[in-house]
Amino acid sequence: MRESADSSDPRSAFAQQEEIRRHAATHGYTVVAICQDLRGVSANRDGYLALLGVVAAGAVEAVLLPGVATLSSDQIVQEIMIWDLVSRRIRVLSTAETDLALLDGDADPGTTRMLIRDVLSRVGEHARTVGSIPADRPPLRPDTDVMIHLVRADAAEIDLIPGASGA
Repeated sequence: MRESADSSDPRSAFAQQEEIRRHAATHGYTVVAICQDLRGVSANRDGYLALLGVVAAGAVEAVLLPGVATLSSDQIVQEIMIWDLVSRRIRVLSTAETDLALLDGDADPGTTRMLIRDVLSRVGEHARTVGSIPADRPPLRPDTDVMIHLVRADAAEIDLIPGASGA
């Protein structure tokens, strides 16, 4: 949970906590931990980091949010955080009925969110592919020197074939 810096959102941390507890009780869930980020501090994600610790401990199967907007006011950040949790095999739930379409894998969340999800999926796929290939350095003999000469691109003379001028 996270209190909004926007004064138009009146839900306090306590109100969000109670909303989570009521929803969990109604649907037969057990609340294992409640994690909270500080109000209005977008860089402070101590609550989210604590949540990831609970997830890493294998103590949860799902995360129940008091609305997706509590993750962030930015849709991209919301989608990144949801993607992060889902990639850790955690189901993301919300107490807000309006979030059901966003979190249901079969529903259409809209073009912007679909684009963000597609990009995140491709980033994840790329990381899995590249992460499986070892990135070994080429061997350097200890008795050799390596010289790197940096040249500005506009001052460089392109000479792809010795004796031929480059274009």
